[in-house]
Amino acid sequence: MESKITKEQIENIQLDHGILFKNYGLETQELIAPVRGGTNFKVERTYRNIEFDGARGKTKGLKTIDDENASLTVKTLNASLETFADKLPGAKITRDSSGTNKITKIEATNIGIISEDEYIENITVFAQKIGGEYVKITITNALDENGLDFSAVQKAEGEIELVYSAHHEYDSTKKKALYTIENIDEISYELEEA
Repeated sequence: MESKITKEQIENIQLDHGILFKNYGLETQELIAPVRGGTNFKVERTYRNIEFDGARGKTKGLKTIDDENASLTVKTLNASLETFADKLPGAKITRDSSGTNKITKIEATNIGIISEDEYIENITVFAQKIGGEYVKITITNALDENGLDFSAVQKAEGEIELVYSAHHEYDSTKKKALYTIENIDEISYELEEA
Protein backbone atom coordinates (compact mmCIF):
# COMPACT_ATOMS: atom_id res chain seq x y z
CA MET A 1 0.00 0.00 0.00
CA GLU A 2 1.45 3.35 -1.04
CA SER A 3 1.17 6.18 1.46
CA LYS A 4 0.69 9.68 0.12
CA ILE A 5 1.04 13.03 1.79
CA THR A 6 -2.09 15.11 1.32
CA LYS A 7 -2.32 18.81 0.49
CA GLU A 8 -4.07 19.37 3.83
CA GLN A 9 -1.13 17.80 5.70
CA ILE A 10 1.30 20.09 3.88
CA GLU A 11 -0.85 23.16 4.62
CA ASN A 12 -0.82 22.27 8.33
CA ILE A 13 2.97 22.49 8.64
CA GLN A 14 3.81 25.21 11.14
CA LEU A 15 6.48 27.65 10.02
CA ASP A 16 8.38 30.58 11.51
CA HIS A 17 8.28 31.78 15.12
CA GLY A 18 5.16 32.43 17.16
CA ILE A 19 3.74 35.86 18.01
CA LEU A 20 3.11 36.07 21.76
CA PHE A 21 0.70 38.35 23.66
CA LYS A 22 -0.15 39.04 27.26
CA ASN A 23 -3.90 39.68 27.82
CA TYR A 24 -4.75 39.28 24.13
CA GLY A 25 -8.08 40.92 23.21
CA LEU A 26 -8.22 43.01 26.39
CA GLU A 27 -7.50 46.70 27.01
CA THR A 28 -4.22 45.70 28.66
CA GLN A 29 -3.08 43.68 25.61
CA GLU A 30 0.70 43.69 25.23
CA LEU A 31 3.03 42.11 22.68
CA ILE A 32 5.78 40.08 24.38
CA ALA A 33 8.88 40.92 22.34
CA PRO A 34 11.61 40.62 21.30
CA VAL A 35 11.87 36.87 21.79
CA ARG A 36 14.51 34.32 20.82
CA GLY A 37 14.16 30.62 20.12
CA GLY A 38 10.41 30.56 19.53
CA THR A 39 7.67 29.55 21.95
CA ASN A 40 6.80 26.22 23.53
CA PHE A 41 3.31 25.10 24.59
CA LYS A 42 3.09 22.13 26.94
CA VAL A 43 0.17 20.21 28.46
CA GLU A 44 0.94 17.72 31.22
CA ARG A 45 -1.60 15.23 32.50
CA THR A 46 -1.69 12.58 35.19
CA TYR A 47 -3.64 9.53 34.07
CA ARG A 48 -4.87 6.83 36.45
CA ASN A 49 -6.04 3.33 35.58
CA ILE A 50 -9.00 2.13 37.63
CA GLU A 51 -7.90 -1.28 38.85
CA PHE A 52 -10.16 -4.19 39.72
CA ASP A 53 -9.66 -7.80 40.73
CA GLY A 54 -9.01 -9.95 37.69
CA ALA A 55 -7.84 -7.08 35.45
CA ARG A 56 -5.18 -8.16 32.97
CA GLY A 57 -3.72 -4.68 32.63
CA LYS A 58 -4.87 -1.35 31.30
CA THR A 59 -8.56 -1.57 30.44
CA LYS A 60 -10.45 0.49 27.87
CA GLY A 61 -13.04 2.76 29.52
CA LEU A 62 -11.35 2.57 32.93
CA LYS A 63 -8.84 5.41 32.61
CA THR A 64 -9.31 8.79 34.25
CA ILE A 65 -7.45 12.10 34.14
CA ASP A 66 -6.55 13.10 37.70
CA ASP A 67 -5.01 16.47 36.90
CA GLU A 68 -4.00 18.63 33.97
CA ASN A 69 -1.60 21.56 33.70
CA ALA A 70 -0.58 23.80 30.79
CA SER A 71 2.27 26.24 30.20
CA LEU A 72 3.76 28.54 27.56
CA THR A 73 7.53 29.10 27.58
CA VAL A 74 9.54 31.73 25.71
CA LYS A 75 12.89 33.49 26.08
CA THR A 76 12.72 37.27 25.84
CA LEU A 77 15.49 39.83 25.42
CA ASN A 78 13.28 42.53 26.98
CA ALA A 79 14.96 43.36 30.31
CA SER A 80 12.25 45.84 31.35
CA LEU A 81 11.00 46.09 34.91
CA GLU A 82 7.64 44.87 33.58
CA THR A 83 9.34 41.61 32.50
CA PHE A 84 11.01 41.29 35.92
CA ALA A 85 7.64 41.89 37.61
CA ASP A 86 6.12 39.01 35.60
CA LYS A 87 8.97 36.82 36.89
CA LEU A 88 8.40 37.89 40.51
CA PRO A 89 4.66 37.73 41.26
CA GLY A 90 3.91 38.96 44.76
CA ALA A 91 6.90 41.35 44.87
CA LYS A 92 6.36 44.93 46.03
CA ILE A 93 5.91 47.09 42.92
CA THR A 94 6.34 50.90 42.82
CA ARG A 95 4.89 52.72 39.82
CA ASP A 96 5.50 56.16 38.33
CA SER A 97 2.86 58.58 39.63
CA SER A 98 3.13 60.98 36.65
CA GLY A 99 0.49 59.10 34.66
CA THR A 100 2.58 56.60 32.70
CA ASN A 101 2.04 53.91 35.36
CA LYS A 102 5.45 52.42 34.47
CA ILE A 103 7.18 50.33 37.10
CA THR A 104 10.06 52.21 38.71
CA LYS A 105 11.08 49.77 41.44
CA ILE A 106 10.66 46.11 42.44
CA GLU A 107 11.37 45.01 46.00
CA ALA A 108 11.22 41.72 47.84
CA THR A 109 8.09 41.25 49.88
CA ASN A 110 6.84 38.99 52.65
CA ILE A 111 6.22 35.33 51.93
CA GLY A 112 2.53 34.54 51.55
CA ILE A 113 -0.44 34.16 49.26
CA ILE A 114 -0.13 35.76 45.83
CA SER A 115 -3.15 37.98 45.24
CA GLU A 116 -5.59 37.13 42.45
CA ASP A 117 -4.83 40.38 40.60
CA GLU A 118 -1.23 39.17 40.05
CA TYR A 119 -2.48 36.47 37.66
CA ILE A 120 -2.45 37.40 33.97
CA GLU A 121 -5.85 36.93 32.29
CA ASN A 122 -4.32 35.13 29.32
CA ILE A 123 -1.12 34.43 27.43
CA THR A 124 -1.76 33.78 23.73
CA VAL A 125 0.54 32.61 20.96
CA PHE A 126 -0.17 32.60 17.22
CA ALA A 127 1.83 30.26 14.96
CA GLN A 128 1.39 30.48 11.18
CA LYS A 129 0.98 27.43 8.97
CA ILE A 130 1.95 27.01 5.31
CA GLY A 131 -1.71 27.15 4.24
CA GLY A 132 -2.00 30.68 5.68
CA GLU A 133 -4.07 29.84 8.77
CA TYR A 134 -2.76 30.33 12.31
CA VAL A 135 -2.86 28.02 15.29
CA LYS A 136 -4.02 30.16 18.23
CA ILE A 137 -3.12 28.79 21.66
CA THR A 138 -4.31 30.54 24.82
CA ILE A 139 -3.67 29.71 28.47
CA THR A 140 -5.63 31.45 31.23
CA ASN A 141 -4.92 32.69 34.76
CA ALA A 142 -1.21 32.65 33.93
CA LEU A 143 1.58 33.10 36.43
CA ASP A 144 5.34 32.62 36.09
CA GLU A 145 6.44 30.52 39.07
CA ASN A 146 10.05 29.90 38.06
CA GLY A 147 11.72 32.83 39.82
CA LEU A 148 14.18 35.17 38.13
CA ASP A 149 17.49 34.16 36.55
CA PHE A 150 19.09 37.08 34.70
CA SER A 151 22.70 37.41 33.53
CA ALA A 152 24.39 40.45 32.00
CA VAL A 153 27.31 39.18 29.90
CA GLN A 154 29.85 40.88 27.67
CA LYS A 155 29.22 40.72 23.90
CA ALA A 156 25.90 38.91 24.35
CA GLU A 157 22.27 39.67 25.08
CA GLY A 158 20.64 38.79 28.38
CA GLU A 159 17.89 36.24 27.89
CA ILE A 160 15.06 35.91 30.40
CA GLU A 161 13.06 32.69 30.26
CA LEU A 162 9.36 33.26 30.83
CA VAL A 163 7.41 30.15 31.84
CA TYR A 164 3.75 31.08 32.16
CA SER A 165 1.68 28.36 33.86
CA ALA A 166 -2.10 28.26 33.54
CA HIS A 167 -4.15 27.98 36.73
CA HIS A 168 -7.56 26.45 37.36
CA GLU A 169 -10.27 28.56 39.00
CA TYR A 170 -11.13 27.51 42.57
CA ASP A 171 -14.66 28.84 41.96
CA SER A 172 -16.28 26.29 39.64
CA THR A 173 -19.01 28.78 38.62
CA LYS A 174 -16.39 30.87 36.74
CA LYS A 175 -15.45 27.82 34.61
CA LYS A 176 -12.69 29.36 32.47
CA ALA A 177 -10.92 26.87 30.16
CA LEU A 178 -7.34 26.18 31.30
CA TYR A 179 -6.26 26.36 27.64
CA THR A 180 -7.75 26.56 24.16
CA ILE A 181 -6.26 25.54 20.82
CA GLU A 182 -7.95 26.69 17.63
CA ASN A 183 -7.38 27.49 13.96
CA ILE A 184 -8.01 31.07 12.85
CA ASP A 185 -7.68 32.81 9.47
CA GLU A 186 -5.89 35.97 10.62
CA ILE A 187 -4.51 37.74 13.69
CA SER A 188 -6.40 40.82 14.78
CA TYR A 189 -4.23 43.21 16.77
CA GLU A 190 -2.89 46.73 16.80
CA LEU A 191 0.56 47.71 18.01
CA GLU A 192 1.24 51.02 19.68
CA GLU A 193 3.07 53.46 17.43
CA ALA A 194 6.51 54.51 18.64
